[in-house]
Amino acid sequence: MSKLHMKGYILQTLKQRQEGLWDHQIAQQVLKEYGLHGEYWRGNVRLSLTDLYAGGLLEEIDQALDDGSHFGDGKVLFKFRLSPFGLERMRDTGLT
Repeated sequence: MSKLHMKGYILQTLKQRQEGLWDHQIAQQVLKEYGLHGEYWRGNVRLSLTDLYAGGLLEEIDQALDDGSHFGDGKVLFKFRLSPFGLERMRDTGLT
């Protein structure tokens, strides 16, 4: 059976965690779920998060500077949660 598309998986994951998750936590979960590894795929998850945020489906609730243990020293880390609009879009598209 094929897996849900990555953005849909991210939205479902955040729906279950209304307190939000950091981008590195989301990337870790996505890579594990899809059996992926490497910087390319971690970057791909971050790009997907940016796209979902830009579309209003996610809300940024915190940010911090990476100490080098996640994406690279000095990079900005973001904590996201599902927005009310994101939940509405999930319902509209059958993701809930």
